Amino acid sequence: MLKCDEQLMQATQGQTGERLEKVINAYMQDECMDLQPWRAVLPVDLILTDEECAEEFCFLLLKKYWKQANLLFVEPLQAVNLDIEFANERIQLFFESPQNKSALFNYLVIHSEMRFEHLIALIFGKTMKEGIRGAGLECLYVHKIDGQYFVQAIYCTQSLFWETVYAKKLYSIFQQVPLHAIDDPLILMKNFKMHVLKIESVNRTATIIHKLIQRLDHVNPQSFQLKQLHLFNVITHFTSGRRHFLKLKKCIEHVEAMWGTGHWALNEKERTLLSYILLNDAVMKKDREKVIEHGLFLIEQDRLNNHAVELVVEYSDVLKSMKPQPEALVKNYKENYLEYVFFVVMDALVEKQRFGTVFRLLQEHELASCTAIYDVVNTSSKAEVLHKIEATVQRDIAFLVDSSPQYMLDSVRVWQEQYTSPTSPYWTVAEMTSWHICNVLKTVFVEEQYEVFEKLMSVYKKYLVIPSHVERLREFIEEYIVKQGS
Repeated sequence: MLKCDEQLMQATQGQTGERLEKVINAYMQDECMDLQPWRAVLPVDLILTDEECAEEFCFLLLKKYWKQANLLFVEPLQAVNLDIEFANERIQLFFESPQNKSALFNYLVIHSEMRFEHLIALIFGKTMKEGIRGAGLECLYVHKIDGQYFVQAIYCTQSLFWETVYAKKLYSIFQQVPLHAIDDPLILMKNFKMHVLKIESVNRTATIIHKLIQRLDHVNPQSFQLKQLHLFNVITHFTSGRRHFLKLKKCIEHVEAMWGTGHWALNEKERTLLSYILLNDAVMKKDREKVIEHGLFLIEQDRLNNHAVELVVEYSDVLKSMKPQPEALVKNYKENYLEYVFFVVMDALVEKQRFGTVFRLLQEHELASCTAIYDVVNTSSKAEVLHKIEATVQRDIAFLVDSSPQYMLDSVRVWQEQYTSPTSPYWTVAEMTSWHICNVLKTVFVEEQYEVFEKLMSVYKKYLVIPSHVERLREFIEEYIVKQGS
């Protein structure tokens, strides 16, 4: 165990909370006895060590705990075609060879952490299932800080204590070390958030991160790393409940003001991310104009689609990554980020009676509704493709009810019996699809696509009618006809 960790464990007897705060306070140079959490810091010279010491410690620690796979690993190892006896022989040989010390440490520096499955990947090139706890040692973190190394072991015994210590050390580093001296501070901030969430509430965690990044603003010049942390702060607000969601707009305005121009100005991918978040903010606040503004920005020039892969990988907690279903009309439009954008934008456009823009979206994008409707509005021979709409709906229902089109008539019957009940497993999909189809019906009616209207209306009445929705549709058509006649 590292000297600092040993001292903390002995002084606190493995307790967190006020006991740990008192011990950390004792390391501070001033006489401040404010025990408010996340105020006290450990001196950075207690946290960091040189490369030789860090390399030696990591190798010996992992050798102590992971040099032999126990019986708990029989099944996970078999899943990757490894016999436990053979695996143990190879692991022991690995730790008996001194030259592997550097290879192991290089892996740790590159990847920042090691769990037991990572050791198997390093030695055997095999990918084990994640989340397997190594005997005695859960995880080992290594970060390069200002030419030195921050090493933290998370032991299986009293793991919450070690996770708290790790979080406190990360906090201490951010308080004392300039961003430019930290290798990839975004990884450290993500780890900090992950471990604070095990100690504090979601709301409290977001507040801690916001205040910490505010302080980093005051003591660090503009840099790419600082911009990354600002974007991370925005995402934390976005994912931390209503209280922080309400602060999003102000938070984003600060980011746009600080990073609107200059060497580290926001690029299109980052602007796309912020626009997607602002779209969700506008939806919650029912600000139709902003929904349209941000939604069309995301749709035009395929911005969201072009950056989708990067955004899903980098910001998976913001964008829903479920595969889009352009062939489906009956679906939960919230499950894919792009389909959701079309859903809310078209709804806002219909509310503002901008039917020409809605019809253009239907003509230009399959995801604006589905492939069948896209084909219908883009052909002059509508009779040849109108039948696809009903076939699409029937197929969608069959997959939703029975995951197969094999028993389509039975699937449709079950759907029709259940979908109108709010307690039905199909209610969410039926409600969203009904609302969306009503918006499409209003649009094709105003655009005088009467063949499409009649066919879609007949399909709607057979499979998807929700009384309150159809009543609003009827009122809309009556009012529109009266306006046109006057």
